[in-house]
Amino acid sequence: MAYVIFVNPIILGQAGMPKDAVFMATIISSAIAMFIMGFYAKIPLGLAPCMSMNAFFAFSVVLGMGIPWQTALASVLASSVLFVLLAISGVRAKVIKAIPMTIKQAGNVGLGLFIAFVSFKNSGIIVPNESMFITFGGFGNPNVIIAFVGILTASFFLVRKNQYAVFYGMIGAAVCGLLIRFGYNMDVIHLSAEAAATLPQLPQGSPVVFPTVPWNAMINETLFVAVKELPNLLNPQAMIVVLTFLFLDFFGTATTLSAAASQIPHLSEEEFESNKKIYVADALGSFFGGILGTSSLSTYIESVSGIIYGARTGLMAVTTGVLFLLSMFFYPLLSLVTAAVTTPAMVVIGIFMMQNITNIDWHSGYEYVIPSFLTIVMMPLTGSIALGLTLGFVSYWICMLFAKRIKELPPVMHFITLISIAYMMTL
Repeated sequence: MAYVIFVNPIILGQAGMPKDAVFMATIISSAIAMFIMGFYAKIPLGLAPCMSMNAFFAFSVVLGMGIPWQTALASVLASSVLFVLLAISGVRAKVIKAIPMTIKQAGNVGLGLFIAFVSFKNSGIIVPNESMFITFGGFGNPNVIIAFVGILTASFFLVRKNQYAVFYGMIGAAVCGLLIRFGYNMDVIHLSAEAAATLPQLPQGSPVVFPTVPWNAMINETLFVAVKELPNLLNPQAMIVVLTFLFLDFFGTATTLSAAASQIPHLSEEEFESNKKIYVADALGSFFGGILGTSSLSTYIESVSGIIYGARTGLMAVTTGVLFLLSMFFYPLLSLVTAAVTTPAMVVIGIFMMQNITNIDWHSGYEYVIPSFLTIVMMPLTGSIALGLTLGFVSYWICMLFAKRIKELPPVMHFITLISIAYMMTL
């Protein structure tokens, strides 16, 4: 999970957030969430800012919709409060049941494509093109080389079934970037000053010196900002953002729990997924994330590797939380991480999420195929996760109406459709 400590500040930094503050908020909120999971839920699950939700936060909400990052943080806070209420009341189960599995899986696939698309764009692998809209950026851009080296490194370890593939991919990219920078400094590699400025830099000072930790950045720049922005959520656009955060956290957690439950022999999937304490811990993680200054937290699929190696209690979560706190002393290494260096992590996450396409029901009728297809393709093509989801919900409702099966839909699905229509009318 350690890669998120360096990836999250880069992604949210592109939305205008102060990277130092996000670095600290990522670590502290993750540790708090894991302590809650360990001591309260007593389940071996790690939590940290979710890789799909930080992309939604930065590229859809802030850059796409033009919502200030401060207001986006308030949306994270509001969605986490709703999540707690839903987890405690039992409404969560009804909402999950209302949406067909095929649409949920399509959302995961669309998110995977969106994340990969964004990483390709940020690293220069794809660039704008007048005739074809986008095209390959070319190896003349050093960041393209860095990104591909990282992807190849991660691919090697994935094929070798190494659980640290994502982290090693970032290391490979960072080393490649430093070598290119060394060649540039030695005047062996010729780059423009603009291109050279995007390369990784060696950290200044020792990564274990106490004063290098940006203690005050989070306190001065992001702490409690979300609370002050809550009044700005009283409009349809902000409400759909809150609901989308809630939806992503909802089903991201459910998917992770399903995978984790399959690795614990003495615990059934039903017992695992019906454990309210897990969802409360997840929601409280996002709550503290919003308070401190980062995007929504969620249970991490990487937790499964810990369970496979024998973790059965909350001690795993507590241990991981302690290690996250210790990692703040490696703050100087943040200068090594650029958009190109994060590309391997985002691509691998996209690959993991893309695998859900086999869980989509492509054979039970076009009332499932059409909304699934629209959900998948509209996320990356429009650059909006929220629009992809809402189009999926609305098209599903309409297709069920065309199929004369509208009476089969639960009342919750009608409500979700109305909210989705209200959102699209604001665009």
